[in-house]
Amino acid sequence: MRYPTVATPSYAWPIRVVLAIYATCFLIGTYTHTASILRRGLLAFPVPVGIGVFWDTLTLLDPLTAGRVWWRPRVGVPLAAGIMAVDISVNTHVYLAGYFKPPVAGLVPLNLLEQALFGVFMFVTAPWVYRQLARPSTLPG
Repeated sequence: MRYPTVATPSYAWPIRVVLAIYATCFLIGTYTHTASILRRGLLAFPVPVGIGVFWDTLTLLDPLTAGRVWWRPRVGVPLAAGIMAVDISVNTHVYLAGYFKPPVAGLVPLNLLEQALFGVFMFVTAPWVYRQLARPSTLPG
């Protein structure tokens, strides 16, 4: 008995590269949040409980987002962009509020800078990627 198969869309290599960058960065986020839980425990004292819950949730949400970006990009790309917008906003607030140590004038911590650079990359490329996802390539590779 033969079962019907569903063809997986094949996207052009530039789209696959960008999706791989997105997925990889979310897996790096998974590592970062896991390491934070191991170092500081759950809820990341001294931040407010809501921020701690958000960060702890990202430990599970980041790898799920990476999977969605890779295997279901029409859902994953908007999800990833939304998570990045919220995460950058929360992390910027935490830095400026000085929860871990007072902010230094004119200095952005490296982890916040790296996240912001990925965010800019994502916000610039995501609309183009999303439009391309509607038109899978019929050409191999």
